[in-house]
Amino acid sequence: MATDRYRFGPFMLDASRASLHRGDAEIKLRPRSFALLQHLLSHAGRLLTKDELLSALWPGVVVTEDSLTRCISEVRAALGDDAQTLIKTVPRRGYLFAGAVTDAGHDTPVPPPADAALPTPTVAANRRRSPLARWLAFTGAVLIGLALWVFTTTQRHPAPRRLSLIVLPFASLGRDAKQDYLADIVTDDLTIALSRLHGATVIATASAVTFKGKPVDLRQIGTELAVRYALQGSVQRTADRVRISARLMDTQTASSLWADQFDLDRADLLKTQDAIVTRLANALDAELVIAESNRSSRESVNTHTTLDAEDLAMQCDAAAGLQQGESGAPSYDLCEQALQLDPGNVRALVRLALYYGDRVERMQSLDPKADLARARGWVTQALRMAPRYCAAHCADAVVLAGEHRVRDAITAAEHCLALNPSHACGYRILATFHFFLAEPQRSLAWVDRGMRLSPRDHQMAAFLLFKGWGHFMPGQDAEALTWLRQAAAASPDSPSILAPLVSVLALTAHDEEAQAMLARYLSLKRTRSRTLAQWDRQPDSNPAFAQFAERFKSGLRRAGMPEH
Repeated sequence: MATDRYRFGPFMLDASRASLHRGDAEIKLRPRSFALLQHLLSHAGRLLTKDELLSALWPGVVVTEDSLTRCISEVRAALGDDAQTLIKTVPRRGYLFAGAVTDAGHDTPVPPPADAALPTPTVAANRRRSPLARWLAFTGAVLIGLALWVFTTTQRHPAPRRLSLIVLPFASLGRDAKQDYLADIVTDDLTIALSRLHGATVIATASAVTFKGKPVDLRQIGTELAVRYALQGSVQRTADRVRISARLMDTQTASSLWADQFDLDRADLLKTQDAIVTRLANALDAELVIAESNRSSRESVNTHTTLDAEDLAMQCDAAAGLQQGESGAPSYDLCEQALQLDPGNVRALVRLALYYGDRVERMQSLDPKADLARARGWVTQALRMAPRYCAAHCADAVVLAGEHRVRDAITAAEHCLALNPSHACGYRILATFHFFLAEPQRSLAWVDRGMRLSPRDHQMAAFLLFKGWGHFMPGQDAEALTWLRQAAAASPDSPSILAPLVSVLALTAHDEEAQAMLARYLSLKRTRSRTLAQWDRQPDSNPAFAQFAERFKSGLRRAGMPEH
């Protein structure tokens, strides 16, 4: 249906004015989501494949299906199409607009362009123009030609998108060409893993492999493929070890942003391959957000422009990631600013839901009910808009645990890792929830998996904390004290770490140190639970956890924490 105005049900879409109305109320949509709805309406009743939609909405740009899924979710949310009666998903094929659509162009005719009635000047009229008029006309033609040249040039090489990346073929260091396959597997699997990152645009392996064995010009690659970042790496095998080196490069400056190197046992090659990809993808998830956050901040200062919603959300995400385990919120105002600009910014919704849910989980909330209500609202909206965003399911898990639905929370966290096995937060969350169920051995197993996945992770203090909790629960106090001291050294201002350290110190007769640590705990501005009564909340009502909680509080009592 070729028209500028579509009517369907109570809605009216006017493409000429880029507006969507339900009656007199205008419904806001992001430009890409608006274009998606218009494309669906113009082909109403016909199945549109995912490839067709991706080509129509992102011409000349390589994006993942997650971008399309997000737009579909946004449009459905705007139309209230939760039952998917208007926009139907055809599994493994695409989408179909199933609602009745009419051409509303006759309702209010679109006015002609302002110059539509002007006659085309004749040659004689041109000759009657003054020299100045002819010079102005010539200059105007030159400027128009220049503008067209600039436009076609930029269309040929579009500006790089946020979090756009190419994984260049990993080099195989060694003389045996038969061993190249491991480097190829790492390159391909890492490309797939990184494409799962929220908002990422990753060049397909089929394009990246054309650079194999060739000298590369990073700036040229960045321009031609419209990517901001490139990952380079190598694989070196010995008799019993595999050494992986990787570095993240900025294609605009050809500078190195991050580099790492680690050795793995090649006794089980399949597990080794999985470990390589998972560890690299987890590290790059954080490093890409930090790099993009720094880039947007520099550009904002240099060009005197304001940050948009996604830039603010990424800055919030980067700062929050570096303060895992803390209960303060020095950077979360950035996420709130992002939601003021774009109430549907998924990254900001998830980060805020995690923060408010986490502080309930860590017993550092003065109003758990209100915090959970806010977190539930944010995470519900995030899941509706981005149902395949792994971090949204982890946030949902945290909120479910706060609502005393720990077993449901475990299911949500497992779904998070099914979507993205490199998401280290999922391992920490599962360690937490099995601890809540008084299953210390299973909790420790998840901690160990998380620590192997990300030995330099910013969440390491949290992993060390649950390593301590896992030994404290069955009464292995000396072992627990060792791990809790390490956790406190990694994050010395985290109330959720200092409180168990106080208790274990007291229970192991380190009374003076326990009292000094309690004083430090109470002096922190971030500390919210300052009495035993405020530590009287149980995430799961099982007798084993209740018994542990009483023993934990007895240590706090011995150290001198007041009852009320």
